Amino acid sequence: MSTIIFTMTHKAFTPPADPMFVPLQVGRAIGKDLGYIGDDTGDSISKWNPYFSELTGMYWVWKNFRTEGNVGLCHYRRFLIHENGNVITEQEYDRLLQNYDLVTTKQVVLNNSYYDGYAVNHHIKDLIETGNVIREFYPQYHEVFEQIVHGNRTYFGNMIVCKKELFDAYCEWLFGILLKVKERVDVEHYDNYRKRVFGFISEVLLLVYTTHHRLKV
Repeated sequence: MSTIIFTMTHKAFTPPADPMFVPLQVGRAIGKDLGYIGDDTGDSISKWNPYFSELTGMYWVWKNFRTEGNVGLCHYRRFLIHENGNVITEQEYDRLLQNYDLVTTKQVVLNNSYYDGYAVNHHIKDLIETGNVIREFYPQYHEVFEQIVHGNRTYFGNMIVCKKELFDAYCEWLFGILLKVKERVDVEHYDNYRKRVFGFISEVLLLVYTTHHRLKV
């Protein structure tokens, strides 16, 4: 089974020689064309990159890329590696995904709850509104959401590799939530770091999704 991993970037870089890694310029609708595939073609939210960060690339892959194999995302030129520091190869991904549903980063164990940490570094009302949307539109996930955000674990970077079928199902759920939250919160007055609210919240939502579905990660 083939694996394609889109390496998301907003600046020029030297990609790995392995053709499995395909550069994807995110936010190209509002930036300089770097000569890579861009997230501003077809069905796109490229112009919202300041708020969704790497998720504009994830959305593009979901809506515009078709494959019968595995698909993955690297977060701004970061790559999933082994303990010895070597980048995971296509053959290794194919083998891993025979036994696991999804490959991602190690869970981050926080010193306090995710909720408390988010309140210190971001605007907590956005996380609260995310919970409201989940309770209203995806109620079967709400109990797990509450457990996760008041626990001390999360994922980092929205870096995932999985079968395209699972990728699409996750994206449909994720963007179903985030686009509704976007309609309810005003982030225009945030600084550039906190404007990336949907990129930040999505990291913990990956843990909510994998926990609810009991995926092997």
